[in-house]
Amino acid sequence: MKEFVKLGVLSIILTSGTLSPLESCAQEMNLEFPVRLENPHVVSSDQVWVGVVPSGPSGYSLNSSYRTRDSLEYKQELGNTIVNLSKIVPAGLLVFFPSYYLMDRCIECWKSMSHARSSDCITIWERICKNKQPVIEPKQSALFPNAVEDFEAKLHDRTTSGAIFFAVCRGKVSLLLNIIYHQFFCKIFAFCSSNFYLSFLSEPQFDMLLSKLLS
Repeated sequence: MKEFVKLGVLSIILTSGTLSPLESCAQEMNLEFPVRLENPHVVSSDQVWVGVVPSGPSGYSLNSSYRTRDSLEYKQELGNTIVNLSKIVPAGLLVFFPSYYLMDRCIECWKSMSHARSSDCITIWERICKNKQPVIEPKQSALFPNAVEDFEAKLHDRTTSGAIFFAVCRGKVSLLLNIIYHQFFCKIFAFCSSNFYLSFLSEPQFDMLLSKLLS
């Protein structure tokens, strides 16, 4: 930026959705920004609910640290928690994983595992699909547009109660989140070092619905 100043550039327009707070950004760049525009988020604070779920329906810790994320107990508890959420969350549900590896391992586990306290043989994956039609973020970039179209079609399918998108943090879905954000009523972050984070675009009835999560 200082090189531009030396060249005699009179004005530079710097725009980004991730520069806030601008004060610290200006200090880091060692430049003054005499004209600034910093808009509030399009979603107001009373429309968002963010919380931490430390354990799932059976009481097992939802700890996604390196030591526990590959354990069978963690995968089962995560799957059963998502099952419960898929029952109460309307429309779109987004689940973020830290990597394609963990996402694939969890889904593989859910497809072969039933509920520990259930007498039937229905798998965790089948229980998720009963409530939400699933879409999995592809590793190949060329297949991603088809995945988004598939999600939108399933989301607007009136014969079902919505869709669920399994994605990877910092992957293709996260990069387009500002474009398709309105389609997700709830976002799950299953990659935190100690706990399981939820973010809701909330409505008044959600205080009641959230109480059912761990039942």
